Amino acid sequence: MILTPEDDNQLKERGLTAIDLFRQIELFTKQTKPLKLERPCSINDGITALSTSECKQLVEYYESHTQGKEIIAFIPASGAASRMFKHLHNYSSDMDNDLTEEFILHFQHFPFVDKLAEVMAANGISLEEEIKQDNWQLIFDYILSARGLNYDGQLKGMVLFHKYDTGCRTAFEEHLHEFIRYGKQSDGKCRLHFTIAPQHLESVKEFMNGVVAQFPYEEIELTYSVQDSKTDTIALNRDNEPVRDSAGRLVFRPGGHGALIQNLENLSADIIFIKNIDNVTTSKQADDTVFYKKILGGLLLQLKEQVNNYLNELDAGNESILEEVLEFIHDRFQPGIPIGMNTEQLMQYAKLRLDRPLRVCGMVRNQGEPGGGPFWVRVPGGYFSKQIVEKSQLESDNVQQMKIFNSSTHFNPVDIACSIRKRDGSNYKLENFVDYSTGFISEKFQQGHIVKALELPGLWNGSMALWNTVFVEVPVSTFNPVKTVNDLLRPGHQN
Repeated sequence: MILTPEDDNQLKERGLTAIDLFRQIELFTKQTKPLKLERPCSINDGITALSTSECKQLVEYYESHTQGKEIIAFIPASGAASRMFKHLHNYSSDMDNDLTEEFILHFQHFPFVDKLAEVMAANGISLEEEIKQDNWQLIFDYILSARGLNYDGQLKGMVLFHKYDTGCRTAFEEHLHEFIRYGKQSDGKCRLHFTIAPQHLESVKEFMNGVVAQFPYEEIELTYSVQDSKTDTIALNRDNEPVRDSAGRLVFRPGGHGALIQNLENLSADIIFIKNIDNVTTSKQADDTVFYKKILGGLLLQLKEQVNNYLNELDAGNESILEEVLEFIHDRFQPGIPIGMNTEQLMQYAKLRLDRPLRVCGMVRNQGEPGGGPFWVRVPGGYFSKQIVEKSQLESDNVQQMKIFNSSTHFNPVDIACSIRKRDGSNYKLENFVDYSTGFISEKFQQGHIVKALELPGLWNGSMALWNTVFVEVPVSTFNPVKTVNDLLRPGHQN
């Protein structure tokens, strides 16, 4: 492949070099490979089930040990609302779609109905009359299009999720209300960070500034970031040659949410809570969520303190503590103790194994939701590693691997408390703990042609594969995702 001067300029605009491009292509064609699952993580085999007394102790620990700690919520929020409403597109009265039928039958229970009626009335149209006339095509158009609620062109976080006596709240607002209850720092500050698609950044800032103004007695700090264009990946054709557009320019595609690992590294905090934008519930039903967030945070703080203490002892050359440290690593993070190593080598192994980012992940019982789960993965050297795995990371035609994947008892709700700080207060360089071989290639249709698109390792999948990981069972009441708008009819979203 020969690059032109125009290609070099295009790469430079993205902050890339020709070497970066060739590395991407190498990753595409030779280095990505499917994971090898050993078995699902389960209770007492990779997943910890806490007793009532342990939960209470961890909550107390969290509340008493966050003095002086920096705490922040990290919420990926660039997802489009259009995917929630795709079953409302191309509606006709004779179509047969269970989701659309359910939407119509329970229409009055959606929180955005009053707002929709206002918008339609401003255009001289009565929503009530249109419902009587079964004119759902017009109603759906006002929900989706720019002349109405514009949910087809809006972020998921901007959709009205819940209705209260005092009004309705979007997902953005619910995250703020929820985080105030468990994430407030000892100095009174409440900090949240959202990743936003660039074209929505200013409108979200303006909206959230208005929301924050409704909390005159709270010190709320909202920050935002966008996915760096440097993380976009080159599109290839079936011959593994770069795809070009009609103007002859190289075609790049977003690399997936794994690209946000750099956004995460840029945060300054001792405790970072990670959660999806669509996983919220109403304030009246959020007690379990708040309680278990404190549990995850408390366990994170306990483990981090223990890790730092052990590292200090190892750095001081205290060999007498080595057996205890190895047992701790075996029980908490990496099962198996190396054989054939002398004391000095074991000391180095222990330091290498402990000195890395740490995450405590809540796991709910599997109830058939689409997505990944907790698994034991075989890694080089014969060890087993606890990882969150998506189906796309596996060989789809490997019957045995699919059988293991489908037998998982637990599901990943993206409920994470993590620490990315070293003992000296600086952040780990998170790219050093990414398993880049877990990226995968998908096929996309672009400009009339099939192109190969490289997806970077997912944020909580391969991008955190080399972190120290602890899985904890949390109740399903803490998991209230909204993948389609009909999910807003679930109990967790109805007051």
